[in-house]
Amino acid sequence: MFGAVGVREVIRATLHAVTSDSPVGAGDDRPALWVGHVVLATHDVIRAFAFYRDLGLRPVHEPRAADGIAELELRGGTHLVLVLDADARTDGRGAPFDFMADDLDALHDAMQHDGVDVSAIAREGHASFTLRDPDGWVVTVNDSHVVGCV
Repeated sequence: MFGAVGVREVIRATLHAVTSDSPVGAGDDRPALWVGHVVLATHDVIRAFAFYRDLGLRPVHEPRAADGIAELELRGGTHLVLVLDADARTDGRGAPFDFMADDLDALHDAMQHDGVDVSAIAREGHASFTLRDPDGWVVTVNDSHVVGCV
């Protein structure tokens, strides 16, 4: 479809053309695409927002009482979008995403100290643990296994 030009080069050229200050260039070996948003249903947007903010996510859109949506930013720029859904089946279900942390042990200890419902750290494969958010979503937190600069 792209002939002699690879899809990666087309994406890089397109992204560079979109913004003149784009960091995507010939010497940049980061992937050209990344996840922009992940969506999580919640029964209480304000409660879920406070929980994820307290875990260290950066507020983007702080909800007010009548809002049905909130947005927080993760490292790397991905936004976690919390959407009100009173009928969502959440309790005990795996979240549709996972997190990574540079210092898994320190994060686990801090969460445990702060009263977050966390599992023990599993050490097989990527070290990881799970946490339960206020809606009952089970979110996996992995040790960082990023390749290169993000």
